[in-house]
Formats: sequence, C-alpha cells, structure tokens
Amino acid sequence: MSTQNTKKPHDLSFGCIKEFYIPRPEANHLNAQDVIHSLLSQAINSSRTTQICFDENDQLAVNPAIVSNLIWTIQTKLEMIEKILPLAFEGDSDEKAVTL
Repeated sequence: MSTQNTKKPHDLSFGCIKEFYIPRPEANHLNAQDVIHSLLSQAINSSRTTQICFDENDQLAVNPAIVSNLIWTIQTKLEMIEKILPLAFEGDSDEKAVTL
C-alpha cells in the first residue's frame, strides 16, 4: 500500500477570499442575511480604523501599507456582500426578509 501524499493542484485564483467562497446548499436566505450583516459590520469597523490613520490635516500618519491593507479588506468584504446579496432575498414568498 502506497503512502504517497497526493496534493491538489494549487489554483492561485482561489487565494482571494471572494473566489474561494462557495455557499452551502443547506444554507437559506436567513443565513445569507447573517453573513451580510457580519461582513458589513466588519467593513464599517475597518473603515473607521482607516479614518484614524490620518491626522487633523488629512496627512497619512501611519505606514501606507497599513492603509492599503485596510482598504483591500474593505473592498474584499464589499465584493463578498455583492456576491451574497442575491441569496439574502431567496426566501419563501410568505416570509419577509429581515432588514439589515
């Protein structure tokens, strides 16, 4: 019996969170709403953190790489929300979607 390690090929496109994300078939629109709410809260927190990286004269007060990472984080979360948003409204017709 062979004990070889079979590795899956590394697909670089899956290194981005929004490309890796795949909804589960057993999830419903309420789960999608929960995920959107969580991602939106995280994006808002990252946005507020980005704002404090500037001084009162709107000059960058921290390492530019930090701001770049924060902006990338916000962008990624918003792109994930955009991808998940249609799932949040796929409920039964007699159910009302929860307002986020």
